Amino acid sequence: MPVAGQRDPDEVRSVLQEWIGVQVGADDVVVTDLVVPQASGFSNETFLFDASWAGRAPQPLVLRSQPQRHALFPEIDLLEQQYLSMKLLGEHSDVPVAKVLWAEADARWLDAPFFVMERLDGLVPGDNPPYMVESFVVDMDPATRTEWHSNAVEVLTRVGRVDWRAAGFDHLDKAHHGALGPEQRQGYFRHYLEWATKGVHHPVAHPAFDRLLATWPDDGDVIELCWGDARPGNQMFRGTEVIGVFDWEMVALGNAESDLGWWLFLQRYHTTGVGVPLLEGLLDASSTVAAWEQHMNRPAQNVDWYEQLAGFHFVLVMIRLAEMMEFPEMAVHNPVAEITCDLLGIPRP
Repeated sequence: MPVAGQRDPDEVRSVLQEWIGVQVGADDVVVTDLVVPQASGFSNETFLFDASWAGRAPQPLVLRSQPQRHALFPEIDLLEQQYLSMKLLGEHSDVPVAKVLWAEADARWLDAPFFVMERLDGLVPGDNPPYMVESFVVDMDPATRTEWHSNAVEVLTRVGRVDWRAAGFDHLDKAHHGALGPEQRQGYFRHYLEWATKGVHHPVAHPAFDRLLATWPDDGDVIELCWGDARPGNQMFRGTEVIGVFDWEMVALGNAESDLGWWLFLQRYHTTGVGVPLLEGLLDASSTVAAWEQHMNRPAQNVDWYEQLAGFHFVLVMIRLAEMMEFPEMAVHNPVAEITCDLLGIPRP
């Protein structure tokens, strides 16, 4: 269920031909095969296309644009969060990311900021249908699934192991929400909760946040780079190898256990939430935590709490999705809210 239909593809094609011409200094840019991918993505408009100029062979590219009408998050800066994150990771880490080419902040082109990156050639586990039900992962034998999943978790930990200060991620310190660490994350989520609910009491989000505040771990001494939307569906694979990590709109500074918690919650959602068992060969929760601890070379001390935080966070996303889809009942009654209630001991509404 991607964010789509906000811009006319023919108009985007015409604008891209002119804009890329400015970037490469050519007046013969031709954009072809412009499509919107249909397997994943809610928060950004994404276009796949080929571009050629000056007699070159068509180059497969991807455009990611800040949405015009819908927003899942209260603070969106596509260029700072996604473009800059991928640029810095490509230059200063071993996290596999697509090469970003050009960025545009001037809204006169597409009415919003956007950037263009090279397109990688691989497979991505989709959300629709869920990859646990239908995907190349289902077609793997159990031993191959174990290798695939183990590689995916290892690449997850590469993000947390980035020397974010040396790499230049200081801009992610959102001091307007408080001091870096627990205070800042609490400030952000308090703001997100108010924004998503418009100040109206939500039967899951508000009691969940109260429970989380009462048990928030004092782990501000651990500040790491956090991917945010950490899940296999935001990785691209060639065989069992991860060749790309995508979707940095939730990137933040904090304890990297938050990425582990999000990963585990999404795995719970893609199994319990859709009524299917974990595929044979995939790492269960305890094996995932053990692998994470091995690669991070430290214990995961608050992983259960961070999975609860992930549930609360996802509940806020679902509230926004329900509004975007004009389906108000979904804001309260959905598998994400049910799982979150169960994890936190909150009665289901």
